This record gives sequence, structure tokens and C-alpha cells, in this order.
Amino acid sequence: MKKWILIIIVFLVIIMGFAISLYLYGHKPYSKAEKTAVETAENSAGIKEVEQFYLYNGSSTYYTVVGKDADGTKKAVFIPENKKHDLVEVDWADGISKKEALNKLKEEKTPRKILGVRLGMEDVGPVWEISYLDDEKDLNYFYIVFKSGEWWKKIENI
Repeated sequence: MKKWILIIIVFLVIIMGFAISLYLYGHKPYSKAEKTAVETAENSAGIKEVEQFYLYNGSSTYYTVVGKDADGTKKAVFIPENKKHDLVEVDWADGISKKEALNKLKEEKTPRKILGVRLGMEDVGPVWEISYLDDEKDLNYFYIVFKSGEWWKKIENI
């Protein structure tokens, strides 16, 4: 009996070790992207205090770093994954907050569950992308223009 318990414990430890290493290996590209984006925001945009990082996959992939510069001004820095686009900086005060974007969604829709909220860059400029499930558990995307607070695009019932 003790032998079986020992075998089961060893098996569970091996499985847990495998799961942890798989998680760490899978998370590595995200962590690397975040580290690179933060360094770029610090060096190119003068960000001194990082508050948030977003990975946005829209028409192009952007890394967004939100933070404060040396003067204490809160900014969002949009860093393109490829160098075809330029780095873009916007003052946080010139747009709407994550909470305001969520309130805008809730004015028009009744989300059952919010899956994620990301700040990214599109042709119209900075946008909030909100992914959510509706009452039928369909996946939906709601895009709100950061500067105006108006909705830009909706992708529903996926």
C-alpha cells in the first residue's frame, strides 16, 4: 500500500513539474515582449514609471505601455511589433479611461462576462478593445476610440 501511495505522489509531482514548466515556457514570449516594450517606452518616450502593459493584436500587433514621464504626466505609448509603423505617444488625459470604456459598452450591451480590455492602435488611432460573452455565451468584440469615447467597430456573435 505504501508503495502505491509513493508511486502516486511521485507521479503527481512529475505532472505538476511538467505543468509548471509548460506554463513558464508558454508565457515566455509575452514576458519578453513586455520587457522589450517597457525598455522602448523608457528610452524613446521617457516613461519613468510603468503602470500597465497591453498586447494588442488588431490589424497590426502593438505593445502598449501606460505610465508616467519625469514630469508626472500619464501617457500611453504604442509600440508596433514591426517597424513599418512609428511609435505613437498620447497623453492619458486626452482620452477615456478603461472604466469609461466599459461603461460605454454597458450603455449599449449587456455583457454576461468581460473577458478582456486592451488598449491598442488602429487606423483610426488608439482604441479600447473589449472582448466579452453575451447572454448566449457568444464571443463579442467592442471597439471604442480612445480620444472621443465613440464606438468604432463591433464584432458580434462569434
